Amino acid sequence: MQATAHGRAITADSSAHPESDVARWAGRVLTGTAVVFLTVDSIGKLLQVQPVVEGTMALGYPPHVIFGLGVTLMLCVLTHMVPMTSVLGAVLLTGYLGGAVATHVRVGDPLFTHVLFPVYVAVFLWGGLLLRDPRARAVAASKGPDRLRAERREGTVTGVISQDGTHIAYEQSGRGPSLIVIDGALCSRAFGPSAALAQHLAPHFTVFRYDRRGRGESGDTQPYAGEREVEDIAALIRAAGEPVFLLGLSSGGALALDAAASGLEIRKVVAYEPPYVDERGERGGAAHERRLRELIAAGNRGGAVTYFMRTMVQVPWPFVIVMRMMPWVWRQLKAVAHTLPYDAAVMTGFKVPRVRFRSVTTPVMAMNGSKTDPRLGLATRVVAETIPGSRHLVLQGQSHNVKPAVLAPAVVDFFLG
Repeated sequence: MQATAHGRAITADSSAHPESDVARWAGRVLTGTAVVFLTVDSIGKLLQVQPVVEGTMALGYPPHVIFGLGVTLMLCVLTHMVPMTSVLGAVLLTGYLGGAVATHVRVGDPLFTHVLFPVYVAVFLWGGLLLRDPRARAVAASKGPDRLRAERREGTVTGVISQDGTHIAYEQSGRGPSLIVIDGALCSRAFGPSAALAQHLAPHFTVFRYDRRGRGESGDTQPYAGEREVEDIAALIRAAGEPVFLLGLSSGGALALDAAASGLEIRKVVAYEPPYVDERGERGGAAHERRLRELIAAGNRGGAVTYFMRTMVQVPWPFVIVMRMMPWVWRQLKAVAHTLPYDAAVMTGFKVPRVRFRSVTTPVMAMNGSKTDPRLGLATRVVAETIPGSRHLVLQGQSHNVKPAVLAPAVVDFFLG
């Protein structure tokens, strides 16, 4: 029986955080104020509005660079306005505003009204972001070597040996029934949403976070096959010592469903937006794996990441360019680029494997966000319609980059309900 939840939002426990709504709205006001000012400034530069041009020239900038400054500022603002890249946008805008401070100092402008004005805008940006986005608060809270050492003590990294001899690194936190989190493309324990998710889930479960093969501290025995990743999950289940819950994100959701179809000891599965986005065979889904392998074989890791983002995920070019300009982020993406063909292989040509999934007897909840790519919403519905007895849930206001504070309560409700 399929139950579809439309028109209702799954949110974090408001009784546990009574200030959350007030803080969220305060954050939106601060962010909106800063964004409106910066947008007006960038439009003035782009349209070459006379007062803006004269004011910029008075700061020592030649006329021919003003349009470029407007383009740069607009790209930074757009990056900040997209939820997936809001923190990155705040960092970029901070750099831009820092240059504005230096400029006002150089020309001898008054301290409080001119020199520090960009600082005021930056305070609005970061204050708004911290108030409205729990991911930013999690990042801020995790800074500092003492905190990092404490977290490492709580979640000691260990490992299991998979059937083919590959070492699979994992760490566990919390107490309760065992739950394994399976990451999507390019993500690992060190890069992605699983750490924030574990914080929300640890009060209810013993949470296992692991590096999929080829990522982080796990091995990468060749040749690769999707079956090996199912064997990795089986090894983690043995380490847990009991049947487990599986929570899979994106291609990790497809892998979780494949593990259920393999008959492993799994209590329930939540698959969030498994990207079976080529149901009609019109988007070259089967060719993606081949193209990714060609790029990796040629040593073009950056090209593979770009192909994945632009051609497969359809991220706008400006955001890809901005990410390439952030070397610490781009370096991490390139480090695991060789696993992109692995994710493509797991996706079975990006079509739901109907025959295989009809054999699943494990209780399944397929979830997607109300604001996600329509292709992902359709894929999730098809999964729910294919697996006998599965349920379908729409998380209101969410995209593919789901917020852990919204996803976790829905997961807890299904797994423990």
